[in-house]
Amino acid sequence: MRPAHIMAALAPGRSAQPALDKALTLARDFGAALELFVCEFDEDLEGSHFVETAHLRAAREHRLQAASEWLEARAAEIRATGLEVRARAVYEHPRDESLARWAGESGADLLVLGTHEHSWAERCLLGATEWQLIRTCPCPLLLARDIPWATPPRVLAAVDPGHRDDEHAVLDAEILAAAGALDAVGAEIHVAHCLVSAQDILAAAAAGAVPPFADIRIDEATRTVAEKRRQHIEELARRCGLKTFRLHLVEGRAVDELPVLAERTGADMLILGGLSRSRLAQVFVGGTAERLLDRARCDLLVIRPPGAAAEPAGG
Repeated sequence: MRPAHIMAALAPGRSAQPALDKALTLARDFGAALELFVCEFDEDLEGSHFVETAHLRAAREHRLQAASEWLEARAAEIRATGLEVRARAVYEHPRDESLARWAGESGADLLVLGTHEHSWAERCLLGATEWQLIRTCPCPLLLARDIPWATPPRVLAAVDPGHRDDEHAVLDAEILAAAGALDAVGAEIHVAHCLVSAQDILAAAAAGAVPPFADIRIDEATRTVAEKRRQHIEELARRCGLKTFRLHLVEGRAVDELPVLAERTGADMLILGGLSRSRLAQVFVGGTAERLLDRARCDLLVIRPPGAAAEPAGG
């Protein structure tokens, strides 16, 4: 991932604009064109609650015009620094569908969206814009918190070479390629892989989920797997152009260990894969990216496999 066109989704009227701050930094680093985008909508101005009137239409047009003027003022400030910037404001709903559609139509290589801690209801219903975009965004998605990056920024890339299917293998390569692009512009890179712990293997064996290990020492098997994974990751990282990085192999579940490792390494950004799941599977299980959204206290860069089809809104 070396973006040539970055789209930043902004929120007029808010003092903090983390999506703009992070997108601007990346546009400068990569020499990318920047697109500022606003999606406006107000439930109180919809004809579903009132009889549709010229007054309501005028109110919606006024809101969109105000957003367009605010957005163009931000764009003019950035153009004055020499960057290529364009601005687009729309009045559409739902916001996640609008963002995904316009990111695809504009040819964006990266969508940057501000994020925040979510309520219990949002987590249960998977209703947040961020969760929907993890499933549907046609390009890499950077979920940016209102926390400035260090200089240089620290990046933690999470890979999972234990899977046998091609989709995960391609995804690992894309994640490391994104880390390699950030390495090339001066970021400090860490790579993480979470191994199944010996305790989990023993528990699965005791439950009959895996064959008994009569002649196998679990600690030796774990060390053997770890060394094979290390060699695989190092080789793949070199092929993906990642020159300098520190590799972390930790035992445990990714949703538990990655936030701890991100905190310990001082990561400003966690890169991980987003694989499409059905809505039902998300409700009862949830993907790693969705579950880390409120557990990791840093920005998330979510990468989907090349050519992955967006999941329909209905699951």
